[in-house]
Amino acid sequence: MGHETHRVPVLPSTATTAGIKASETRYSSSILIHNEHHQMKRKSSWFWFSTCLFSAVFVLLSTRAQQTLVPENQATRFERSDTAMGITDQVMFDNYSLILNGQRIIIHSGEFHTFRLPVPSLWPDILQKVKAAGLNAVSVYTHMGLINPAPDVVDFNDFRALQPLYDAAKAAGIWIVLRPGPVCPSHIGQPPYIQGIIDETVPNQITQGGPVIAIQIDNEYSQNPITNAEYFVDLEAVYRDPSSGIVVPLTYNDPGQGRNFINGTGAVDLYGLDSYPQGFDCSNPTVWHPVTTNYHQYHADVNPSQPWYFPEFQGGSFDAWGPTAPGIREFSTTQQ
Repeated sequence: MGHETHRVPVLPSTATTAGIKASETRYSSSILIHNEHHQMKRKSSWFWFSTCLFSAVFVLLSTRAQQTLVPENQATRFERSDTAMGITDQVMFDNYSLILNGQRIIIHSGEFHTFRLPVPSLWPDILQKVKAAGLNAVSVYTHMGLINPAPDVVDFNDFRALQPLYDAAKAAGIWIVLRPGPVCPSHIGQPPYIQGIIDETVPNQITQGGPVIAIQIDNEYSQNPITNAEYFVDLEAVYRDPSSGIVVPLTYNDPGQGRNFINGTGAVDLYGLDSYPQGFDCSNPTVWHPVTTNYHQYHADVNPSQPWYFPEFQGGSFDAWGPTAPGIREFSTTQQ
């Protein structure tokens, strides 16, 4: 007989059955884990999508809120009745600050009188030190007596020149508020002087890449009597004449809380307050006057739509020359 091969059915043993069940359990568990992972992945995707959507909405709402805090129409352009005369939108302001070339700027300024240092080659050094000290502007008086020493004589040469000052300021990155005066209440006083200031300054305004951002009409004047106010009107007419080319704002420095030239005849573009709470006395360093506490309230009352501008705020003072100067008597006694 030949050998036959019998295929004997093999029933699974208990151990084998357990292994199969374990395998099925693992398979079922893996399906469950996979499903849970898939659900978690869907939840995670939805979570991130929701977060991104919420963030985008939050940013949009925040931007809208910021726009609401400072409405576009509050950025005051220098638009008055003489708008057509070329008032520039490169120097604007609202109740927060100046806006120069579209950028909000807080002015931190010092004072620099070039005629007190009559060597133009030294002016760049001064302005570089101003910049290094953290300031971004200087206020500059010009001396009418030096520039216009006689009728029809206007001299901007040598130490009287403005162009070296403008060039040095531009190189140092310093803005200029020009204060030419002239403190002449008989109408315009010296027209050639003002015209000379205009001619020197027009090409150096911010609109032409220069450092000049404002011009002060005159110094610490009163709006009363009416002749004073009319004097300001005359000066403003010269600066605002369409042929003059001056387009930066015209400013004023009130010597006290007198509300001068904010409104009415002769009103300027930007009002400022001068304050010297300690007076003009450096000879008694232990004597201090009370601190002025109503600056903000005064500002809120008189010109809240403008930035709070202090053309002069006391950083020191001076002592007199001559026999009344502190220490002069002691010095004279010692010399004798």
